[in-house]
Amino acid sequence: MVTKQRMSVSVEEYLALPDVKPYLEYFAGEVVQKASPKRKHWRLASELAAILNGYSKSNGGDSGPEPRIEITSAGQTYYLLPDIAYWAPGKPLGDDETTLPPTLAVEIRSPGQTTASQREKCRFYLQNGADACWLVDPETRTVEVFEGRVDGARVAFGDVLRSALLPGLEIDVQTLFAVLDR
Repeated sequence: MVTKQRMSVSVEEYLALPDVKPYLEYFAGEVVQKASPKRKHWRLASELAAILNGYSKSNGGDSGPEPRIEITSAGQTYYLLPDIAYWAPGKPLGDDETTLPPTLAVEIRSPGQTTASQREKCRFYLQNGADACWLVDPETRTVEVFEGRVDGARVAFGDVLRSALLPGLEIDVQTLFAVLDR
């Protein structure tokens, strides 16, 4: 079982905290420590980061692992760190202090994280400026897509992961999860 460190603080107190790993997110006035990534998680994160980095080099935009995204919703400020994020050309990225919601946020489920909580996180991204979210599950070897009116469409072995927001990008799901078998 994963135990997460939680504490109630102000935005200013959160921003003054030292950088620690696993990283800290700020949600509804509470600091929550992300799950510590295990081998399956970091292998998938590395693979997806390389794919999205290659895509952004060829097609423009920007991508990277664990950016701290600032979201303001209903008068509250949130700071979330998707495992990987991509900003399409023209999508505001923000500045060195404030990173805005991405075109695509990718969350990789870790042991101890429920699928339901990760789905809610993807929906939260979409409701607050992100255009799409992929929920990658190493255990079931599936990806759930949240984009537009699509709410958790499951993409599995034998399928190809695509997004209208990333034209030309096609990820064979079986090939993606093959990194877990090395």
